[in-house]
Amino acid sequence: MRRLLLLLGLAWAGAAWAQPLEPPPEAPAGADYTIEPADSVADGEVEVGMGAAGHAGSAPTRTRRMRFSGGDLNGSVREGSGDPLAGGAIAGHGWLGDVTVGRLAPRWGRGLVLGAAADPWQREALDRGERAAFRGRAGDGVWLRRGHDDRFEALVGRFAHHPVAGARVRWGGAALGALTDGRGARQSTLSYQRGAAESELAWDRAGHWRAEAALERPLAEGGGEGPASRWTVAGRVRAGAAAFASLAEPGRRGPAQALAASLSGPAGTAAASVFGAVWRFRPGVAGARAGLAVERPLAHHGALEIGLEEQRGSRRDAGSTGPLLGPGNIRRGLWGEWWSGEGTMSLGLRHEVWGERPWARGVVRAVTGARIELQGPAGVRLGITHSLYRVRSGESLYLREAESDRLVLRAMTGEGARTRVEARSPFAGGRMRAALLLAATADRRARTQWTLDWTRRARLRGSGGARAR
Repeated sequence: MRRLLLLLGLAWAGAAWAQPLEPPPEAPAGADYTIEPADSVADGEVEVGMGAAGHAGSAPTRTRRMRFSGGDLNGSVREGSGDPLAGGAIAGHGWLGDVTVGRLAPRWGRGLVLGAAADPWQREALDRGERAAFRGRAGDGVWLRRGHDDRFEALVGRFAHHPVAGARVRWGGAALGALTDGRGARQSTLSYQRGAAESELAWDRAGHWRAEAALERPLAEGGGEGPASRWTVAGRVRAGAAAFASLAEPGRRGPAQALAASLSGPAGTAAASVFGAVWRFRPGVAGARAGLAVERPLAHHGALEIGLEEQRGSRRDAGSTGPLLGPGNIRRGLWGEWWSGEGTMSLGLRHEVWGERPWARGVVRAVTGARIELQGPAGVRLGITHSLYRVRSGESLYLREAESDRLVLRAMTGEGARTRVEARSPFAGGRMRAALLLAATADRRARTQWTLDWTRRARLRGSGGARAR
């Protein structure tokens, strides 16, 4: 799970980058955001889970979930009052091809028409497409894929609260597709991929268009064995009209123009990554971002990561619900993370601070966290995390809290502290996880929350018995 948390902050070029993770632009500002890791059960297995959560003075909420994988058919379903991950999908293979029914988060090309174009400082959106780190939810419907490497795709469903239908064909590395809302609006896409190079051109009936290209390659020409051959350079460019917005995901239109570059590779015993990006949504609404991160392995299965970053201008369009820096605003951040140990005991520390002036002075948001995990008898594992934060009004800060089946980005405001105590142990043929959260704010108001979750995996009948885990 620790490495999963680091993946959340991937630099878009692909190097480990533990910068803060923010919700997507369509998420309500100042609200918690929940995402689901895109892991899967092994073929021939079924997983069931039940959970409950609550806080003092309120009735508990309950959730249930099931996932299975059995040859040509697999799927998952969740239910629970107020659960943002409720819903499900069934995927199967038949004479028509691969068919998915239910929750969908497909991706075509660079995501300009279908799949959500990533922020300029990321290579790809983390919750769209088959290889995404998280299982996103762009819409609900039916998605058909047929032929090797998805030679033909068709989908019909409901995206962004209105019906959408489309199809795409591929030949070689090229693909041509179209999307319509059934009310006269239509968008087309032409994309091409070869190795680590990918490009897409998208346009609509009104003549608005967007284009994007991304390339990643070793720094040294022709390979070789020198130090430069182990470094990777990547670039990304976007151009087009500010009025262009995907029919399927208008909340993620992103900037109309962008240019980004990154460089990552080994530096002695450490790994380094540097990136920079500039973008513009429309005249007068632009931004830039640049950063450097270094990770060095330490003894006792540990590592130290440090980084610095500067942000200028707007990270979101003024019409978006996401966090927004006004034109001319500058935020400079410093962060460091250390962890050590595994098995019997592991420790971790992290500090992050953002300011208006150089070297993060004039602090606008800061957070310090510590975590310890202890292995006890009978497979019991105990974890304690304590965080102190301070956030100025109008700023955004999210704390990452991993649960059994999800990752929650907690929106923090003002000043306060959070202490989370977790216990995991075998129970009834599965795994039980219990957590108690104690949160206190600067005005001395305290709040207690608790969660319980039980998960069990077993083999399906006909897949080698009923072995449970």
